[in-house]
Amino acid sequence: MRLENRLWNLGNLFVIGLVLLSARMVYWPLVRGVELDPSAVALGTARRYSDSIKEEAATNQQAVDEIIGGSAIGDLPQPVVQRIKDLMDAITRGSVFDRNGRALVYDIEGETGDRNRFYAEPSLAHVIGYVSGLRSGVSGLELTYNETLLGLDRLDSKLNQLIHQEIQGGDLVLTIDTFLQRQAEEALGSKAGAIVVLDAASGAVLAMASAPGFDPNRVLEPGYIQGLEDDCGGAPECSGVFLNRATQALYTPGSTFKTVVLLAALDSGQVTPGTIFEFGPLIPGPQGGYYIYEVDGGVIPDPNHAEDRLDLEMSYAKSANAAFARIGDEMASEVLIDYAARFWFSAPAGSLPPFEIEVTPPLLANDLNEISRNNLLRASTAIGQGEILANPFALAMVVLAIVNEGDLPVPYFVEEIRSPDGDVIQSQPGRDIVQNLISPETAAIAKEMMETVVERGSGVNAAVSGMTVGGKTGTAQLGGDQLPHAWFIGFAETADRSVVISVVLENAGEGHEIAAPVFSRIADVAINQLGRPVGEVTGQLGSPQDPPEENQAGTATDLPVPDILRDPGKIDIVDGPGTCLGNYEGFPGSGEFSWPVAPEHRSLVGGDFIPGHPGIDLGAPTGAPVYAADSGVVVFANWSGVGYGNTVVLDHGNGYRTLYAHLSQIGTYCGAQVEAGATIGLADNTGNSSGPHLHFEIRVPNGFLNPWDHLPTP
Repeated sequence: MRLENRLWNLGNLFVIGLVLLSARMVYWPLVRGVELDPSAVALGTARRYSDSIKEEAATNQQAVDEIIGGSAIGDLPQPVVQRIKDLMDAITRGSVFDRNGRALVYDIEGETGDRNRFYAEPSLAHVIGYVSGLRSGVSGLELTYNETLLGLDRLDSKLNQLIHQEIQGGDLVLTIDTFLQRQAEEALGSKAGAIVVLDAASGAVLAMASAPGFDPNRVLEPGYIQGLEDDCGGAPECSGVFLNRATQALYTPGSTFKTVVLLAALDSGQVTPGTIFEFGPLIPGPQGGYYIYEVDGGVIPDPNHAEDRLDLEMSYAKSANAAFARIGDEMASEVLIDYAARFWFSAPAGSLPPFEIEVTPPLLANDLNEISRNNLLRASTAIGQGEILANPFALAMVVLAIVNEGDLPVPYFVEEIRSPDGDVIQSQPGRDIVQNLISPETAAIAKEMMETVVERGSGVNAAVSGMTVGGKTGTAQLGGDQLPHAWFIGFAETADRSVVISVVLENAGEGHEIAAPVFSRIADVAINQLGRPVGEVTGQLGSPQDPPEENQAGTATDLPVPDILRDPGKIDIVDGPGTCLGNYEGFPGSGEFSWPVAPEHRSLVGGDFIPGHPGIDLGAPTGAPVYAADSGVVVFANWSGVGYGNTVVLDHGNGYRTLYAHLSQIGTYCGAQVEAGATIGLADNTGNSSGPHLHFEIRVPNGFLNPWDHLPTP
């Protein structure tokens, strides 16, 4: 406990003691003056009253202790249970806000005066947590800051409790950016996995998405939890909804763990940037040639590069298994264990920092002694296979230490604790720093090598125009016919901002193909679009809420007359094969459209808006981000059989639809609620196309509008 907290607590106790003493002194002569007249009072009566006061105080304190501790009340004495209920009925639990002041969680008072907890951003359920039927925190920040949100850690609340007055809980202001959080949620789509985004300078958590999720507004609803399990049927992509995959799940990390091995080898002096690895003869195979590293009768394959000789930098950039298996084989076991433990892999119990939410420490091996005895296990561990397990949060901290010259600003969620009046009580209560995990020189070398991964190695799909990006891909093999977990960890920075991002997608495929583009999309938002306003959603996950009247665009009755009428003899793309299933309501847009491509691509390179071609072809090269021209819901995200190639169609909930065609990659999914400006895919020339570009259409019910008349002047 910090000195300032100790002084605060001592001060509270001293003042409470004075108040109790003063209250007792006033109460006896004034309130009970007649009853305590010397001629009428007996010593036994006074003692019985004194005992009752002590008993009530003890009952109150036990009730408070049980509430703060989040204990079950079933076995408690009835007076304590009743006092808990009475106390909770007198508390308005504090609210939770994002970094921009948007209310994420707050109490709502019903018609009968009862209070219900409302969660305005269900995608944060794994971070914020939820409350019990007594409205006491059960998990996440609701549990960690339970006492603060109940107001039971403030002197004024303790005084109100003594005189049976209503208590107002304290508020939390988080580091979370809601727009970025929604983009991370949408990037996961229907895939199980997690994304963590940290401010690289401070460690502040900007976003943390975990899928599948749950609606914290419904956890107390009879049958809701059982319904989630029944609907899932045990499928991995929808099971474990209450598990925060970002901090609590454990996955084979694949080649992302080579980053920890790189740090250990450089920092211990085992290797230098000039170390050369020779891989021997190329072995032919059905899927191409590969190299091997043999150790104690075991073979570790290396299909990740064609070169028979690489230096350390390019071995890391091309994820050469043979190079890192050799490093692990030759590394002293105590060195590997030591450096892994610095990032809490198989760290001793109780050694983790006091994180603000539940965190499962990563695992280096089932038995650390086996790492010392078994050379093959150590070599396999060094390439991220073996028995090693990790989560995105743990690997994000590895990158965070690298970009901070070997020091680790411990990730935190709470920026401020505020009183009900808005006064700041405490800033960054969970912030801390762990120093000297690695030397600054090692951190600088590793950071440069991570940049090489994106520039010339396996991570080229993670690049973002205008940013310095570094990272490491990972493809975690699981054996059998299971697809591997796709990983990417890294950083992105400009002169103004730097972020660390960790991505895992379960059973999704190759890290460089699947996870790296997700990293790129999130990095673009985290650097360039932080703080964008968002529309509100209801408590039910994924269900749009009607926006305020002034934000609604015109209805279909006052839409512009189509410039080109629809041919009734042709099947519309959203009515044909591949269309989204389900009746998705529109996520209302503004009715005004922004450019779906970057400024440098806003020129015509192909067909213009004419009958037979009711859209415009914009000069976006292969891999260029494609942005939503207005907020809406995805009603088509698939390959089109009518010449559009990979296509996304958004319904803007106000009579308008927009279409984005010939994409190389679709970056969204059916039913996704997309904010204006969100990246929804990458440009290319799929389908009937003569070259890379974006085909863009604006649609109304009976036809098409000329985009040139509705887009801003370039």
